[in-house]
Amino acid sequence: MNYQTYKEQKARSTTLWNMIAFGLFFMFPPAAVGVFIANKLDILPVIGGKGDLKKSIQDLTNLRGPVNQKPMAEVPEQKKVGSGMPKHGALLTAIGAIVTAAGVLSAIEGGLRLLDQGFSFSGLASPVLSLCMAAIGLVTGIYGHIRKKKVQRFQNYLKLIGDKQAVPIHYLADVVGIDYHKVIKDLREMISRGILHPAWLDLQTYRLMMTEYSEAQAAQPEEKKEEAVSRNDRILRQIRADNDLIADEEVSAKIDRIEDLTRKIFAILDQRPEKEAQLYNFMNYYLPTTLKALESYARLEAQGVETAAIRVAKQKINRALDELADGYEKQLDKLFEDDVVDITADIDVMRKMLQKDGLQEDELLAAASAAREQMQ
Repeated sequence: MNYQTYKEQKARSTTLWNMIAFGLFFMFPPAAVGVFIANKLDILPVIGGKGDLKKSIQDLTNLRGPVNQKPMAEVPEQKKVGSGMPKHGALLTAIGAIVTAAGVLSAIEGGLRLLDQGFSFSGLASPVLSLCMAAIGLVTGIYGHIRKKKVQRFQNYLKLIGDKQAVPIHYLADVVGIDYHKVIKDLREMISRGILHPAWLDLQTYRLMMTEYSEAQAAQPEEKKEEAVSRNDRILRQIRADNDLIADEEVSAKIDRIEDLTRKIFAILDQRPEKEAQLYNFMNYYLPTTLKALESYARLEAQGVETAAIRVAKQKINRALDELADGYEKQLDKLFEDDVVDITADIDVMRKMLQKDGLQEDELLAAASAAREQMQ
């Protein structure tokens, strides 16, 4: 299920919640009012087709998995009114708490009066209305709290985005510590409110683009689809994306070296697929470890503080990058090792044949020897 399908699922969920609220109205009106208001505020979970929804979110969060859908880009329309950072979260929370408390106390008073005077439908109206007021106050308080938390998330996003032109969405989700789908929803709202401008969501490469939207930039030719989503390209894009998030020039230079060596190794692998078995440890251990180290360093650097533990962790990763780069270089040499041996053997055979046939010349011998030394 792609993102468009998820939005359709969300619309069906809204309809289901409205039906639930309508059904509750005949059994417990305060709960019905609370459900209806919460649904209008979009703070209820998505229901209906839960398995499909789970798969949809899993597909969106599987950043390194294959992309089985056409290139997607989303440019939320900017609102003309009510734009900017959400406000009054703390005020709504306080008002909600006061209204809830008043409604509960009034309902208790009405219930005691009903017990004292005996049951009657006219006497029941007062506690029911009080409970409705309490439900409205509770939803208002929850909405205010959610709004306040949203402002904090928006501020965290802005700090992480900084002056970057492209930011991986999974990076924002990891650092802020929330669900990937929720980050997309937050970014859509920030763009529509004008908090992020110019900006658009590239759901093909899973990035927030802080540039003017361009169809040429978002679209990819169909014939290049396989190349764009190949394993090697995803890894190189991930290395580059993590490097863009790291400000330390020394660490960034080491990552540049690792990226260059990785690209050369992949180029050989594309030309000589039979060497893939030789690269088993490299592909299944060294590369994943490297990506994890880069993501960890970017996450630590994004914290904005330099505690002793963070400093030690960054130093360890920094030293490990030197070792990884040296290992990558040796891996590249090993890929050429067989070719060097073959060429050297050919030169030795040629030399013996020249000697046997009496065709050996000083210049030819010198050239062959030079070629042999260069290969070694």
